[in-house]
Amino acid sequence: MFGMEQLPDILPVFPLTGALLLPKGHLPLNIFESRYLDMVYHAREKNGLIGMIQPAVSPLREQEGNDQYGTAVRNRPLYTTGCVGMISDLTENRDGGVSIILTGLSRYDIVEELPKSQTFRQVRVLYDRFKEDCGLPPRSDDILREKLILTVEKYLKLYQIIPKWDTLEKACDEELVNALAMICPFDAAEKQALLEEESLKERVTLMLQIMAFDLFSGRATGTDKILQ
Repeated sequence: MFGMEQLPDILPVFPLTGALLLPKGHLPLNIFESRYLDMVYHAREKNGLIGMIQPAVSPLREQEGNDQYGTAVRNRPLYTTGCVGMISDLTENRDGGVSIILTGLSRYDIVEELPKSQTFRQVRVLYDRFKEDCGLPPRSDDILREKLILTVEKYLKLYQIIPKWDTLEKACDEELVNALAMICPFDAAEKQALLEEESLKERVTLMLQIMAFDLFSGRATGTDKILQ
């Protein structure tokens, strides 16, 4: 596992709307576009690290294309905060694509995007705001663990999602909170807000607020949101 001092200041980035990677979380991805295949093999030859980031989405502007199918407009503006992941598994598929699993290490802030020298985008980053990502204790007394699990269970029933509770309940607080944040079908803006909460306690508070609003306002019916 990487320590904070081992993380590079330049990352290849994978812009993907609705994709949330958090420290110690695991994000499966299917890669099929040539530029992102280049990115994966470039990363594997260097340090195995890829920066996940969301394109900055304006709620007032209709979005063209779809990231999931490779039809989105290229070179869109990016949010300034993402999460770096290590390629922990890679399988080459018969269709020429690859399936990978990224394991989250630390969040980062983008300092600048570098001039394009590859088919994919690269950025210079800082990790200063997120030193906690590499060193949380396994349990935190100020985390409302039981309340979070009960609320998430009710929330996920709306979408007929049944997580592996036996595994999650054995996880440390950071792993539990981040796994649940990644499992829940929050929209892209909500996922970005969760990513940018600096402390675990603040992330839990925001998750509870989002779910409570949906559960008790009558807004969530199981079909209001598109699963990412």
